[in-house]
Amino acid sequence: MNISIIIPVHNKVEQLEQTLAFISEQEHRDDLSYEVIVVDDGSTEPVKEVVDSFVSKIKALKYSFIPRDKFSCRSRTRNRGIKESKGNILVFLDCGIVIPAHFVDRVAEQIGSSHNTVLYHYILGAFTDPDKEDMSVLDGITPHNLQEISERLKYHPAWEDMRTSHFHLVNNDLNQMDVPWTMGWSGAISASRDIVVQAGGFDESFKGWGAEDTDFSYQLHKHGAIMRATENICVLHLPHRADDQKQLKIKSSFLNRKKMHVKNYQFDTEIYPYSADMHYDQVISKFNHLVVKYYTPEYELSFIESLNANYITGSECSLIIGEDSIAHLSALHTSHIFIQNKHLHQAYTERFAAREVVYLLGVDTPYARGHFDTIVVTDYYRMFSEPLAGLMFKEWFRISKRLILIYHKEYISYLANVAGWTWHSIDEIELILRSNNLSCEIQDQMGEYIIIEVVKAASKPSIPSSFADPAPVGN
Repeated sequence: MNISIIIPVHNKVEQLEQTLAFISEQEHRDDLSYEVIVVDDGSTEPVKEVVDSFVSKIKALKYSFIPRDKFSCRSRTRNRGIKESKGNILVFLDCGIVIPAHFVDRVAEQIGSSHNTVLYHYILGAFTDPDKEDMSVLDGITPHNLQEISERLKYHPAWEDMRTSHFHLVNNDLNQMDVPWTMGWSGAISASRDIVVQAGGFDESFKGWGAEDTDFSYQLHKHGAIMRATENICVLHLPHRADDQKQLKIKSSFLNRKKMHVKNYQFDTEIYPYSADMHYDQVISKFNHLVVKYYTPEYELSFIESLNANYITGSECSLIIGEDSIAHLSALHTSHIFIQNKHLHQAYTERFAAREVVYLLGVDTPYARGHFDTIVVTDYYRMFSEPLAGLMFKEWFRISKRLILIYHKEYISYLANVAGWTWHSIDEIELILRSNNLSCEIQDQMGEYIIIEVVKAASKPSIPSSFADPAPVGN
């Protein structure tokens, strides 16, 4: 069995030297061999000299240089490493991360002959500030005592892997998570070669900082990877002073997350740019357990028939958002349905085979301007807070010729009354629309229901005072 350790590097020669020093003292069984491939992404520092100094200590050590150009990126360096590797197990290790003496042995033990296993190793010290923390805890650290030191630091607030609570919640079986790919930091990942090749490696269109690793993990997940966290294989990120590019990295990460969504156009990537990794699984989990029918009004059949007659019938392309009741969806005559619960999406794709059931919310869609003749949205939109609601309104308006919002004057969702979720009043909706250069016009009132059409912002409010909200009456 062969293992290939791939290390991308751009300068940082001192950190590379430490990484290679710990690799050089691996202890493994006789039938196991490993190679190390250092891919130099156009460094100006003497990276090759550092690599050459370990040739006698690491039996199979390769150095590959890529000249710096406009295509330079982390993904390209890792893909070069994949191309030049021979192992049936690939380890992606960032420069500046050190591994225990048993690392290679335990990785081989856990992956074995599997063709689709991916291991996310606990990374300690990734966010440790060396100017604030006691660095003496690392005095005398070696590959042989790293595991012992890791056990002491594993649950230290300043040193623990930020993902630890997620790992424990699912007993390290990441496939139990709704979006396990969000845990896919590239600092220390081991994977079966076959699944890496099937996933297509890393996407080289990602430039700058961030998201190329979670995109890689997303592709692994899509191709059926078995993902596990390895509490018994901890690695250490040697702390160093942070650079002064925090804001630039935040912007780059946001743009790359948007790029990731455009590649997939699925709901689980749609709101990822607006959420942090550590919160995102809970966000998607809520949607995957949400049955909208129970938290929006029970629309009467006569009202649905009126919607069909006045707004849907005659439209070649129409969309309903915020409805998952089979009875309501069967009565509505839209050509498209947006669903955010992945379980319902799978089931409804079969049930409503004559219609297009799409796994999206409508924050960022692949549709052209005015694609839908009519979009109808139930009171569902009222549970989304700013700025998400504003993004939704803008995109729905962009992709429709006519955007219709249903507003029940008296209904207050159970989620708002008991769980504390947002439930916007009509005045709040007006403010959100105006902040996005939109406004609304009352098209009809059917008993307790107001039919609102979203239009370009006018100079004056268009909601008559007679439609002001009554006092909340609950569900």
